[in-house]
Amino acid sequence: MKTKVTLLALAWLASGVAFAANTTTAPTAPPARVAPGPDMDRLALLLDLDSYQKTEVEKILKEQHEQMRSNFEAARASGTRPSRDEMKAKREESKQELHTKLSSVLNETQMKKFDALRERGPGPGRGHGKRDWGSKDNSSPKSSGN
Repeated sequence: MKTKVTLLALAWLASGVAFAANTTTAPTAPPARVAPGPDMDRLALLLDLDSYQKTEVEKILKEQHEQMRSNFEAARASGTRPSRDEMKAKREESKQELHTKLSSVLNETQMKKFDALRERGPGPGRGHGKRDWGSKDNSSPKSSGN
C-alpha cells in the first residue's frame, strides 16, 4: 500500500512539474495576417488576359501591395498617424500609379473592365463593399424606420 501511495505521489508530482515547465515557456506569436491577393485566375478570366498579360498584371499588383505594406510599416515605425486627408491622397496617388502601370499592359476594354471591378469592391462577404447609406429604399439598413 505504501508503494502505491508513493508511486501515485511521484506521478502527481511529475505531472505537475511537466505542466509547470510547459507553461513557463514563452508563448509563440500568432502568425501574421496576410491579406489575400487577387484571384489571378478569376481576374484573367474576367479581363480576358493572355498569359503574358496575366503574369505582368500579377507582378504589378504584387509590387503595389508591397509598396503599400512598406508605407504602412514606415508609418507605424514612425509612431505618427497620418490624417484622413493624407491617407486619402496617398490612396488616390497609389490608385493613379496602378492605373498608369496597368494601362501599359492592358488594352482599353480591359482597363474599363478592371476599373469597373475596382469600383465594385473586393467582393461579397468581406465587409468592404460600397454601400449607399443615404438611400431611402427599404433595403438600406439606415432606413428601418422603427
